[in-house]
Amino acid sequence: MPMSGSASALQSALLNRAWTQWIALGVDAVGERDDAVVDPEALIALTAELGDADARLRDASTDWCVAYGRYVNGSRLKQVAHELRTSPEAIGEYVATVAAAAGPTWPMATRPRPDYVRRGKARLDSAVAPPLLRIRLRAAFGVNARADVLAALLAAPAIGLSVADLTRTTRFTKPNVASAVDALVLAGLLEARTVGNERRLTLTRADQILPGLRPPIAQPDWVTRFGVALEVLRFTGQAGLPTSARAIEARRLVEGLRTRILSEGLPQPNVAAFGDEFSCAFDRWVVQLVDGLRSPSRA
Repeated sequence: MPMSGSASALQSALLNRAWTQWIALGVDAVGERDDAVVDPEALIALTAELGDADARLRDASTDWCVAYGRYVNGSRLKQVAHELRTSPEAIGEYVATVAAAAGPTWPMATRPRPDYVRRGKARLDSAVAPPLLRIRLRAAFGVNARADVLAALLAAPAIGLSVADLTRTTRFTKPNVASAVDALVLAGLLEARTVGNERRLTLTRADQILPGLRPPIAQPDWVTRFGVALEVLRFTGQAGLPTSARAIEARRLVEGLRTRILSEGLPQPNVAAFGDEFSCAFDRWVVQLVDGLRSPSRA
């Protein structure tokens, strides 16, 4: 079934963003590098979801995962794929292909792609560049909640973050985050202060975590951003809805996404439009989302 124009544009923008992030991670391809901090698990889940739309991206990213997937957290990948609603078939095939090619074994594996041939299209000699912040911290502190807690606190406000905040931000479980926080406080990397009825965590000396790191380091929440875009893509990919029904369903979709849209400062649709007019307002909003995905990200 052919895609609508808005669905095609949105899918193209997501694929382009995925390419810029994989290139930033070290995939050997011609193109721009994203300069924002990359979320490896969100990128893998997105790529698996869009895999059939760009087989070259799927295979090149699989090469990277086979070579450097040891810096990906399988449990977090499962959580992120669930949050993005990546199809079980797509993520299952992707992670099974990585494992079958002698890469790491992650949860959710089903059957590998029979036509995948490793081409060695990835190289990672250094993780010092800003987009590789999570990879760098995981290389130094382990592929666990500790590294991602540090990454989150490098972007945190001066008041710090609570364990609940860090759980939402990192997508690790609360017990894992609490354990990581305790270890980092013990190591002298974090300071815990009681504010009201909760602990607020801040970095003790952010400039001493690793050479060259200087907060604040802005980090887009790619799980939220990709999640919003994918939900809209799934909706716009539908065909045959009458205008009135489409307007009703579009408003319902937007209402369900409102919290995520606001939390990331994404463009907002004109909810003041009523009746059939909201269908047109929704389409204009999709154009804004496409433009946002195509625009450079600033770390």
